[in-house]
Parts: sequence; C-alpha cells; structure tokens
Amino acid sequence: MSDQKQIIHALIERHAQKARESEYDRSVAIAAISASREIAMAVPSDLHGKCYAAKVLSELQTLRANYHDPDGEYTSGKGVIGALLSDLQVALKDEC
Repeated sequence: MSDQKQIIHALIERHAQKARESEYDRSVAIAAISASREIAMAVPSDLHGKCYAAKVLSELQTLRANYHDPDGEYTSGKGVIGALLSDLQVALKDEC
C-alpha cells in the first residue's frame, strides 16, 4: 500500500472512531464516514502517487458538496465529511 493510501485509510479510521463516539447525530456521522470510505475505496488503486491522492480529494469534495442526511437533528453529515477532507488535505499537501 502506498504512503498516500496508508494516510487516507488511517485518517478515515480515525474519523470513523470519532463518529462512533459522537454525542450528536451518531448515526449520521457514521453514515457520512461510511460514504466517504466507499468513495475513497472506489478510486482506482492503479493510480500513482499524486494522481491517487488528488482523485480521492476531488471525489470527497464532490461527495461533501452533494451530501445531505435528512435524519440529522444537528448535522446533515456535510461537516463530518468536511472535517475528514480538511485533515486529508493537510496530511496530503506534500503528496498532491
């Protein structure tokens, strides 16, 4: 597994743990991270280096822009995806 893939998977797992521990709209947070994981896993693994990281970030930005879970009382899930995306952008800034 490439460095970028390891960074992405580790951050998704960190945010998944946060979602499981969330005090507000736990199911919405879990669903948003699950959708993010599916998007990241769908990016072709044969892309190399910068292309892979850039594609994952692009796909997650699209997900965030279009995501809305109507079951949330406090959140639609966009903020959860945004927090993950922000952490990924920082972690991958030298990789993209």
